[in-house]
Amino acid sequence: MHVTLDAQHVTPLREALIRDCGDRQWTIRVAPLGRTGRVRLSLYLPKDEVSHAIHRVTLLSPTAEVGRMLEISESPTDAWHTLMRGEPSQRDHVAAHDDDTPIEKQTIGALLSETHVLLGLNAAHREELFVRLGGFFERDCGRPAAVVTAALGAREALGSTGLGQGVAVPHGHLQFLSQPQVAYVRPVSPISFDAPDGQPVSDIVVLLVPDWADSTHLHLLADVAQRFCDHHFREELHACGDAHAVCQLFTAFDVPERRARKD
Repeated sequence: MHVTLDAQHVTPLREALIRDCGDRQWTIRVAPLGRTGRVRLSLYLPKDEVSHAIHRVTLLSPTAEVGRMLEISESPTDAWHTLMRGEPSQRDHVAAHDDDTPIEKQTIGALLSETHVLLGLNAAHREELFVRLGGFFERDCGRPAAVVTAALGAREALGSTGLGQGVAVPHGHLQFLSQPQVAYVRPVSPISFDAPDGQPVSDIVVLLVPDWADSTHLHLLADVAQRFCDHHFREELHACGDAHAVCQLFTAFDVPERRARKD
């Protein structure tokens, strides 16, 4: 993973990693960022130490910026060899953001892909919806279906994620998730979510975020709320007939000029 932080915090972080990782393989590379007094770290850690490392970073340096993380398989893939050679991969070219984009600055429009737009999903109620979403994220992202379903259900048990006006934002934290995952769901029939206005929901934005990414979580929730408070956005979204049109609309909302015209 990549972390940008003040240079003075590198030594305490390195000492903490020495204690935490013991004799297991790990690497830290430091690249000064000009005369800013900050450095960019490239950390290669055992999988079960990633969450601990992120926690230590946030304690040592509250202004640290965490970039995208990659999970490396036991047998290095072609993509990993490409990364180590410093060559851009095809996925890097088509990604909506790059390694230098702080994870907490990402938007729904940048994260949503056409494969994560589920139009006409058949689910009679919230519980069935969460089960279907668990299966989807397992097939698409390799996250265990039961874990995803449980995370969404646990958050819902604390209070409805229905916002009103037919919109809901079920969300949850997942351990070892390296990037936020976003999906837009339009069910076949509106689903009851115990929303504040009592109305069933027909627009569902699903957010799954790494368990350490609290600021990212809040940022994305605010992003969803801002979009769906715009009645023009909701009307245009309902008029979208396919995944491509949905993604275009979400991306267009990120352009300030577009929002100014709607206001």
